[in-house]
Amino acid sequence: MQCTPNLAGEVAVVTGGTRNIGLAIARTLAAHGASVCVTGQADQAALERALATLTADGAQATGLLGDVADPQIAQRVFDQAEGALGGPVSILVNGAASRPHTPLLEIEPDEWNAVLGTVLGGAFYMAQRLFARLPAERKGAVVNLGGLSAHRPAVDRPHVIAAKTGLEGLTRALAEEGLGRIRANCIVPGAIETERRPGQSAPHKAEQGPARMTGTSEDVAAAVLPFCDPTQSYVTGQTVHVDGGRYMP
Repeated sequence: MQCTPNLAGEVAVVTGGTRNIGLAIARTLAAHGASVCVTGQADQAALERALATLTADGAQATGLLGDVADPQIAQRVFDQAEGALGGPVSILVNGAASRPHTPLLEIEPDEWNAVLGTVLGGAFYMAQRLFARLPAERKGAVVNLGGLSAHRPAVDRPHVIAAKTGLEGLTRALAEEGLGRIRANCIVPGAIETERRPGQSAPHKAEQGPARMTGTSEDVAAAVLPFCDPTQSYVTGQTVHVDGGRYMP
């Protein structure tokens, strides 16, 4: 793997790319030459801020809002990315997620379906579009953002844990489907210092201390970067943790 890939001429899609880890990844890809399309679900102001940040950095960028659980949104994302950025999309980072904390007995079907739809369904639909639309002569890369709770389960998160665990299985399936052309890997952030919405919990807060520090969105982006290089092909189907040693298999 190259540590500093040259992504000039590549078009990247980062779902969940309007804030925090997703935005840091988009900025990092852009800094290495990629044109970037970011998506968010419902926050127009966050999308506008993200695009302003990316263009201020000198990036060619576009974006749109929509729930990636809807397969039609995946189609729209690729249409916009290719139309605005000169396509085709060769890099896909699946970061869109829904991570509510709800007691097991209080999870309603709608909430269960919404979490799995966004995290797992969205990653599938987006990857499906990449596989379908990437020209045969081009190589591509998929990076899925997993979750530490898939490896260190916690209460009140069965839907999130199921979705993130499934995402790792999907990563391996995509790696096998894409052997030699589209590689797929999974990056698992640990306790990352992010801007959180009102009422949103901070997972792993009880673990903080001098020897168990939090990471930054840029730490995750730095780990994601080499897996986004379409010129590489041999490292695929892997799960890599960026968590300060919270999970050591």
